[in-house]
Amino acid sequence: MGKKGGNKKTKALVAPKAVNIKRKEQVWTVHTIPGAHKKTASVPLAIALRELIGIAKTMKEVKAIINTGEVKVNGVVKKDTRTGLGLFDTVDMEKQKLFYRVLMDKKGRLYLKKLDEKSNEKIVKVTHKKMVKKGVQITTDDSRVYFNKEAKKGDSLKLKLPEGKIEKILPLQKGAIVFITKGEHCSELATIEEIVEGTSRREKLVKLKNKTGEFETVPNNVYVIGEGKVEIKDIE
Repeated sequence: MGKKGGNKKTKALVAPKAVNIKRKEQVWTVHTIPGAHKKTASVPLAIALRELIGIAKTMKEVKAIINTGEVKVNGVVKKDTRTGLGLFDTVDMEKQKLFYRVLMDKKGRLYLKKLDEKSNEKIVKVTHKKMVKKGVQITTDDSRVYFNKEAKKGDSLKLKLPEGKIEKILPLQKGAIVFITKGEHCSELATIEEIVEGTSRREKLVKLKNKTGEFETVPNNVYVIGEGKVEIKDIE
C-alpha cells in the first residue's frame, strides 16, 4: 500500500539555495509544502525555528512550539512545520515577544532578522497582470490575488497585515528604491536611475546606483521597497 502525503523531506545537498543550512553535516532536511511561495524561494518554518532562530533543537521541539498556535506568519497562525517562508514575510511569537522579518543575504539565502516590535506591514511584488471576467487581476510573488487597474507587473504593494489590504502601490520607476534579489549586488539597496525598454533582441534593463557605484540588471532581479525612502524600516 502506498504511503500517504508524499515525501516530507529532501536531501540536504540538493535543498534550494534559499535554504541556509549546513548541507554537509546532515543527510536529510525538511522541504516546503505547496503554498504562497515557490519551493526554490522559500525556507520551511521548521528550518527557520530550529536552524535560523535556534529556539528549538529537534523536530519534536519544533512541532511542540507550532502546535501551541503561537507561531504566526504574516499575522496568521501556522501549524504545519513545512510552511514556506519567503522574502519580507513576518514571523511572530507574541507571548515570547519574538518578532522577525525574513530577509536575504549576499548569497541569496534567506534568514530571519529579529525586530524590536511586531510589524503589521509587508511588501509584495506584482508578478502577473491579466484581464479576466471580473476585471483586471494581479498576482503577487506570495500568491495573493487582487483586482486592481493601477498596479503594473514589476510594481510592489505595501500591505496591511493580517488582512492583506493594499495600503500603497510602489511603482517600478525612476527614483524608486529597490532591493536586489540576484546577482553580484544581491541584498543591496539601490535607486533606479533609468529604465531602458527592451527590444526583440534585448531584455528590458534597470539602471541602478548605490554607494558601491552604478550598475544594471533586469526587472526580475529588483524589488521596489520605497519612493524617496524605504517604506518599511526593518528591511534596510
